[in-house]
Amino acid sequence: MGSAEFTMLDKDTGGMGNSILAMPPRLSNEKFLEAYEVVLILDDREIFGSRGKRVVGNIHSKFHVPVEIKRLPVGDGIWIARHRRSHTEYVLDFIVERKSVTDLVSSIRDSRYKDQKLRLKKCGLRKLIYLVEGDPNPLGASESIKTACFTTEILEGFDVQRTTGYSDTESTYGHLTLSIIDYYSTNFSIGANTCRVCLTYDEFVKKCCDPKKLTVSDIFALQLMQVPQVTEETAIAVIELYPTLVSLARAYSMLHFVELSIQNAQPKERD
Repeated sequence: MGSAEFTMLDKDTGGMGNSILAMPPRLSNEKFLEAYEVVLILDDREIFGSRGKRVVGNIHSKFHVPVEIKRLPVGDGIWIARHRRSHTEYVLDFIVERKSVTDLVSSIRDSRYKDQKLRLKKCGLRKLIYLVEGDPNPLGASESIKTACFTTEILEGFDVQRTTGYSDTESTYGHLTLSIIDYYSTNFSIGANTCRVCLTYDEFVKKCCDPKKLTVSDIFALQLMQVPQVTEETAIAVIELYPTLVSLARAYSMLHFVELSIQNAQPKERD
């Protein structure tokens, strides 16, 4: 992995003010680490098996960052900035979806893969990290996984990370945490007063809670993604303009009506 695993922190975030990520509130001239403690939150359904507590302990001891376990409404890992005095928790603009190669192959086959990425796209966080863990070659599915990773990163804007196993995943979580702390420490004074304000943890949960309650637009987006070459990003762009199938059908009908009107308005050639 090396330094390449952190290139996602620099893709959109440097230089221009409108590319700075959401920031927690800043009072007067306080520095980021004076005001906030960054905590890595792992979903309590994260599949580390019996290694769960050991993974948390290893990340904490090796990288000296706090790690906590909570039930997340979406994703497998997020980072919060906890205010040192008020203890208000703000969700930083990063989220991780972790997939073992076995689970990734299964989710591609049963369509959970597209549904989960759509939910990540709609969670309100900007930097979406897709972490693929393990060696796909023994499964005989290396080509489908390569295709999925390519589509997820190039077409849908996720940052795809590959790890060899549990130990490598621990290191990736730890290094990403340190890089996120460094990013916010560097940009806090610049962006805190001009950028979007981070969601509080409660706001984040409310925004993402109960994914079973799908809206008509959500169902329409899932239907659109069954069309070949229609990615999550494409589906979201469509439903922003046409939130239901009926609204899209009406738009097509109006287009046909306009075309007929133009044809009728053109002068007819005389025999």
